[in-house]
Amino acid sequence: TAVEAALHGRDVIINDVNPLCAILTRPRLEVPVVAEIDVRLRALRLTLKVRSDLDLSMFYHPNTEREILNLQEYLRRRRQDGTEDSIDRWIRMVATNRLTGHSPGFFSVYTLPPNQAVMPENQIKINEKLGQQPEYRDICALILRKSMQLQSALNAGNRWQLHRAAASARFLEGEADATSAIPADSVQLTVTSPPFLDVVQYARDNWLRCWFNGLDAGAIGDRITMSKTVEAWADAMSKVFDELYRITRPGGWVAFEVGE
Repeated sequence: TAVEAALHGRDVIINDVNPLCAILTRPRLEVPVVAEIDVRLRALRLTLKVRSDLDLSMFYHPNTEREILNLQEYLRRRRQDGTEDSIDRWIRMVATNRLTGHSPGFFSVYTLPPNQAVMPENQIKINEKLGQQPEYRDICALILRKSMQLQSALNAGNRWQLHRAAASARFLEGEADATSAIPADSVQLTVTSPPFLDVVQYARDNWLRCWFNGLDAGAIGDRITMSKTVEAWADAMSKVFDELYRITRPGGWVAFEVGE
């Protein structure tokens, strides 16, 4: 939604209690050129010995795991010392999306689609059922290949529109019913989708993405609305609609997509 808004020349505000949202969205507005990404990837030292606090052997070949751990540490240091730039953020975004999946384009052995990460014990069962062992995946090569795919349709005008939006885009992490940082009567169009009922387990599905980015999946999951009944869901969404009414300018629009 943020990218589409930018390509239409709109001013962009993103609000999501999930910090992964900004990690996966901001780089798509900043969009560094592939040549810069290639140079940065070539400069990384990803073969250093480093220890993990998790057993990830059911997902990754030992050499792949070592590369992931070194990339994780590099990105952590860059963010911590304030030197992280748009190229680092792009690499973080692509790597986060490549951690696990069901094709050779991902870092992991065959597993569930990339919007879910099974728990280690379940991945062991998948490996046994399919008779598979993790093969080595060159994570820099995969990041570069995916970067080229993501940017293949962009022209100079698209890049200018995205960069223009990135310069003023606002990334908020507030509750949807309390967006005080957004002025009243200021938004022409909101595009949003509410949470499901109590059927999606955020921490379970996103534990690996959060681990890679140094985030507490459990704490994030606790902030996401997970109503157990339709009545509770409707009550929560009524508060959201009150806030959407406050921020929407006269004649503005709200696209509210309720899945299933």
